[in-house]
Amino acid sequence: MRRPFSLFLSVLLGCAGWSMAQTDAPPEREHPTAPDELPPLQESRPRVNGRLQVEFVGATAFPEWRLRESIDRQVREIEKYGLDEPNAYDAGFFLESFYRKNGYADAEVTATITGPWRLRLSVDQGPLVRLGEITVTGNTVYDTETIEKYLLGPTRERFPRIRDVLRLPYVDVDIRSGADLVRRLYAAEGYLDAEVSDPEPDLSDDGTVANIALKITEGIQYRFGTITFDGPLVFPREDLLAAVAEQTKNIFTPGRLLAAERALEDYYRQRGYFTATVRAEGDPMEAKDGVVPVTIQLQPGIKYFFDGVAVTGNSGVKTAFIQRRLASLSGQTYDPARVDRGFRELIDTGLFRNVRITPTPVNGNQLRLDVAVDEAKPREFGIGVGYATYDGGIVSLSYADRNLLGTGRPLTVEAEINQRGYNGQIKYSDPWFLETDYELEVRAYGITRDMRGFTKNELGFRPSIKKDITDHWQVSAFALAEYNRTSNILITPESLVGRESYPLFAIGLTQSLDYRNNKALPTSGYIFTSAVDFAPTGLGSVAYIRGVARFSYYVPITARSSLAIGARGGIISSLTDEALPIDERFFNGGATTVRSFSEYTLGPRDKNGYPLGGEAFTVFNLEYTFPIIGDLFGAVFTDAGNVISDAANFGLEDMRYAIGAGLRYNLPIGSIRLDYGLNPSPRNGEAQGAWNFAIGVAF
Repeated sequence: MRRPFSLFLSVLLGCAGWSMAQTDAPPEREHPTAPDELPPLQESRPRVNGRLQVEFVGATAFPEWRLRESIDRQVREIEKYGLDEPNAYDAGFFLESFYRKNGYADAEVTATITGPWRLRLSVDQGPLVRLGEITVTGNTVYDTETIEKYLLGPTRERFPRIRDVLRLPYVDVDIRSGADLVRRLYAAEGYLDAEVSDPEPDLSDDGTVANIALKITEGIQYRFGTITFDGPLVFPREDLLAAVAEQTKNIFTPGRLLAAERALEDYYRQRGYFTATVRAEGDPMEAKDGVVPVTIQLQPGIKYFFDGVAVTGNSGVKTAFIQRRLASLSGQTYDPARVDRGFRELIDTGLFRNVRITPTPVNGNQLRLDVAVDEAKPREFGIGVGYATYDGGIVSLSYADRNLLGTGRPLTVEAEINQRGYNGQIKYSDPWFLETDYELEVRAYGITRDMRGFTKNELGFRPSIKKDITDHWQVSAFALAEYNRTSNILITPESLVGRESYPLFAIGLTQSLDYRNNKALPTSGYIFTSAVDFAPTGLGSVAYIRGVARFSYYVPITARSSLAIGARGGIISSLTDEALPIDERFFNGGATTVRSFSEYTLGPRDKNGYPLGGEAFTVFNLEYTFPIIGDLFGAVFTDAGNVISDAANFGLEDMRYAIGAGLRYNLPIGSIRLDYGLNPSPRNGEAQGAWNFAIGVAF
């Protein structure tokens, strides 16, 4: 809004492959519901599969390609090692298993070698057996619906398209796996003695329906009892109990006992006891009324402190750089979380393919961090082509050196040519300025761009200092020195443009509070950003104070759909009697603002229709995104906003609106968006709406 930057679209061309996942369930039309519906017997003719010829006899329930697919692995084995009786038997076994896993519970397959490299598989299919009535008795803790959900879980996973229980094929191995899941369900809630009967089928007279009866004996629920610590405590007993309170709350299971053991071990290690070992013991056989006494054996060892960093594997990156990333740990109590933060900091530089940090005891109670690294290529060159609604075709070049002079500091050079002009920048970053947690960024840039009614020329230098206050909150301060020139002016009268060339010096502050779940493709959370900058009188030819703010909130509606709500606004006020230059004003309209207007066209205009911008603006957005197929999403939206000529009149007057829909294709770097916004109340000279093509979040 302060000055429109071109949208970079890097188009990465690749090949997308689709893999067709298949279940073992034959299509519904291939399953007869009774023996008399079976198609007439068809014999397959021998077909050469490599050197092996396989003949299927009596196999009518499935197409031949599925039969061959079911024994493909064994066919390859035969062609590799030869056809003999054991291999032939194995092929028959695979085919028989395929039938039984698809509901033909009594299927039998006989394998016969009929000649050199000739195998006949004779199939006695038997009837297709479907599940009938499920009867559960003895359950009081869980209702029958829950028990059935676990019992039928493996079967439904095999046949996901069949929703009706009475249409599900009976697969013995899946039902038995489901019964085991029921046992685990009870055990996970402390019913360690629960017994679940084997689900033996009760077949109907014609053998096509299997009724299942499941008998459950639940037993008692075990709970944690008194916890006794054995060994040097080091810490107060109350603190140790608090450390395992979540794991030992109420229900006793072996898994929770192990989790308590690990939690207490972590508690000691986070406080410097690197070699601490913990062993928790609790025997349900010793329980009284289901209450299990627990004994925890403690061997804390000695308290360790960080001391020194040894580096191996580096060649281009200086050893001192790696050591400094971990230098703050020196003399501190050992804490694995601090080691992990150091690991993340090294990985996030992009300088390494892999980093391994191993704490090694040295000199009694000291730990040396042995850091082994595998360096990545530090330099890269990129070429991009793309398209943006306003800029048209784009070609971009970039060069990056992430390890300038071996210091681990990145330098990037970028250049872009598009149908409206060209721009470039050189950027140097120092994420550890003066070996502190402040980040220095220095940019030198140039822009020449054809705007609506004039051409903008800008040369600038912008140093900034950033600091992460928390993982979600960042603040920064910057200084700005620019030379701006406006040329090719079509706006009439030219006095509406303001000063045509001027130096500018400003200082400012920004902050970003970001709680989005994903910066590129957010579906939940929020972000609030704000900035203020001040160009004082006496330093440059233009003096002003400006403030802008943005708030976006994302609400998940379903697993793959979400609602986004956004609000933005800005105001700038001249500190002199002179009008602000046109390229310091706010503009509105386009892919990220009010989408019924083309880029920068919303707001005051001259008599020829060229936009003049204003000293204040507002934008409000509401968008619902929903899945279509795969990574393709649809969106419906409404936008509202305005541009106000005089900051003194800041408000919600003269609002303009958009109602529209669009498509989004999600990539890891963001969404490729195509939107059409309809202008519900076009004025003279305004279009009925606008198309907008862009990449990234709309707001």
